[in-house]
Amino acid sequence: MIRRTIFFAVVFLKLIPSISLAQEVKPEQQKQKLYKYAEPKRKDFGAHGVFKARTLEFRNQYLTEEKRLWLSEVLYASANYRPYIIAKLKERKMPLYLQYLPIVESNYKPTAVSRSGATGLWQFMANSMSPYLKKNDYYDERLDPWKETDAALSKLQENYKTFKDWNLALAAYNMGAGAVSRILKKHPGKDFWYLAERGLLSKQASDYVPKLIAISDIVENAALYGAIEIGAAKILSESSPTINFSYLKIKGCIKLETISSRTGIPLKTLQFLNPGLKKGCTPPKETYSLRLPYGKSKEVSEKLKKTSK
Repeated sequence: MIRRTIFFAVVFLKLIPSISLAQEVKPEQQKQKLYKYAEPKRKDFGAHGVFKARTLEFRNQYLTEEKRLWLSEVLYASANYRPYIIAKLKERKMPLYLQYLPIVESNYKPTAVSRSGATGLWQFMANSMSPYLKKNDYYDERLDPWKETDAALSKLQENYKTFKDWNLALAAYNMGAGAVSRILKKHPGKDFWYLAERGLLSKQASDYVPKLIAISDIVENAALYGAIEIGAAKILSESSPTINFSYLKIKGCIKLETISSRTGIPLKTLQFLNPGLKKGCTPPKETYSLRLPYGKSKEVSEKLKKTSK
């Protein structure tokens, strides 16, 4: 708590607009303010619809005291994964505000499961996994935040290629590309806002996009809204180092406990890096790419060979 309080104080100084001392002050000016505050400027983060009525409704909702606390805590929780997501978005030249989509989807919880069965950080349904992800009795790649991130970004890119519009691509991610295509056939050339405001999209999809834009606006313009705690959480989570790892191909079934005991890698580390393994072991009758701490694949391979003899 003390560390976080100190961090908030430091970040506060970074977030508030620059302060400049006034030049030499004459005695008759002593009662005037000695500091000049530059008004914070709104950051354009690339989304279309920041000032649409539904977006503003969600923005006001998320700026309440309760929701501001919730949003800052979710941003803290994103620290393990957001740096990776940001790097992948840059690599693919996709809008960076998509890094906040897992807030809408799962509160950035990689183990989240919805009532309808959508699973993981990006909430893939079982029937929408192919060809991006796989699952069987031994693993579910939706529970792997790194693999599911790659899958989600690929799916969003494909949607964008189809609709040439990020808001429509997002709506398609939520309600299905086929459903959006059928609606557009009846209303050619219309954008997301036209369809949403006339009730032509599902209620969930119509709220999905403005929720994302409202959250993105608040986080990216935290100083503008006086949301210091959100700005602090953003800076802290972004300053977390990207988790780097190596892979080792494992043939057949071997328990993570066994790998830990033979290599000295903590079991919790192996579990954290391989959250898709449902039974704590690699799957039998196939070759599985096990994720390991960066640079450890050769060492682990050698140790496993020695101890298996």
